[in-house]
Amino acid sequence: MSTFITPEHYREIKSRYLRFNEPWSEEETADLVEIFNSDFTMQEMANHLGRTPNSVRMKLKALGLYTPKPAPRPWTEKDDDLLVKMYLEDYSFEELSEFFGRSQNAIVTRLVRLRAGLHAAKS
Repeated sequence: MSTFITPEHYREIKSRYLRFNEPWSEEETADLVEIFNSDFTMQEMANHLGRTPNSVRMKLKALGLYTPKPAPRPWTEKDDDLLVKMYLEDYSFEELSEFFGRSQNAIVTRLVRLRAGLHAAKS
């Protein structure tokens, strides 16, 4: 697999992120630091700056403002058993997320993988 992007892919990215593959100016860097301290998501910061989310992440990391999350810890059999038990006892996804220290998406994904019989009415 090549690490180079095709001209078509480059044009597509450049059409979405106008500053794609361009050096960061001092003004942009100052703007990034300012919006980093607000409630902007990574995608919102990228859109605001005309950069890709990955470019924003790398710049924040270079500035010492961003530390990537550690890789998630693997689910154990004990975790799986307890997750299914709590789900069947009608704990909400929010409660499960808090209890297991994982995102709600991680909880739902794990339940689906365990084929725990999710139903649409549960939230």
